[in-house]
Amino acid sequence: MPPTAPPVVYLLHGEDDQAIGDFLSQLTAKLGDATTAEMNTTRMESKGLSLAALRAASLTAPFLARRRLVLLDGFLSGLSTRRGKSAGEAPDESESESGSASERKELLKEFLGFLPELPATTALVLMERRTLPANHAVLKWAEDHPALIYVRAFVPPKGSALPGWITARAKVEGGEFTPQAAQMLASVVGDDLRLLAQEIVKLLTHANFSRPVTPEDIAALTPESVVTSIFDMVDSIGNRDGARAMRLLRKTLGQGNIGGVFAMIVRQFRLILLAREALDDGTPAAHLASALNVHPFVAQKIAAQARNFRLVTLEDIYRRLRDIDDAVKSGRIELETAMEAFVSQMAS
Repeated sequence: MPPTAPPVVYLLHGEDDQAIGDFLSQLTAKLGDATTAEMNTTRMESKGLSLAALRAASLTAPFLARRRLVLLDGFLSGLSTRRGKSAGEAPDESESESGSASERKELLKEFLGFLPELPATTALVLMERRTLPANHAVLKWAEDHPALIYVRAFVPPKGSALPGWITARAKVEGGEFTPQAAQMLASVVGDDLRLLAQEIVKLLTHANFSRPVTPEDIAALTPESVVTSIFDMVDSIGNRDGARAMRLLRKTLGQGNIGGVFAMIVRQFRLILLAREALDDGTPAAHLASALNVHPFVAQKIAAQARNFRLVTLEDIYRRLRDIDDAVKSGRIELETAMEAFVSQMAS
């Protein structure tokens, strides 16, 4: 029986950026050494992408390798309509189709029509940083072309599933956590998987990969004081104490890596926003821990902070944080400068 040909399209979607990155690293490793992999990897910008450019990159033969990777991040999200739907999702009956929406649908149709033309020497990797709905056009296309496309949803673990994820991640890295240590790290860091992955490697290195990481290791190395400082800083923002909020921000930045601190601030405000929505919808404070998938003590503190903000203010804060993330990634601003400006504006 002849071997099954590998898929020519990989659709990786979901909010677990860490797992998507790991999967992509596995694909890249199959191309050969680092130099060969780089020569046979094409990263394309989704914004303003033309199918002609995509076709040209995808039909280019690999060099000294069996396959070429073409990476396309966020292309399907870029086809979203004004009402927040993705091209290919079932529209609301009340949704009138604008000319631009028609163009996006036509582009999606042409894109799906092109996929069967991909040669076996190309692997087109579509990455979407959100879980696509089951009725999305690309997922429907995948059901009809199972031999051509590999689809995987990367759903991040939450709450009680985090210790298991930590244990499995430590094993992948070549080390081990005690069950108590995995539970403690999950409660301290939360569900930011990138930050968790960094802490896991740091703790395994501290244990020299020769023994299980223990709660004592976490108490010694994990910046729990950073978590406390972030809680205090958010309190200061809610109380409009700009001077104290800025002092705490600078103190926090001095305790941990800037990217990790920013990720924890984003997570904190996301939880506060979710708590504010839940409380406004009538969820009892006692049920907030299960609603947010956090420890009851953490839920209690988040509920108290949520009462310092109006829902519309929290929505604005979360949008600003997303804007900061986009601006930093595009090189328009330094993260530390952006964070200081954010705290100054929010606490004023």
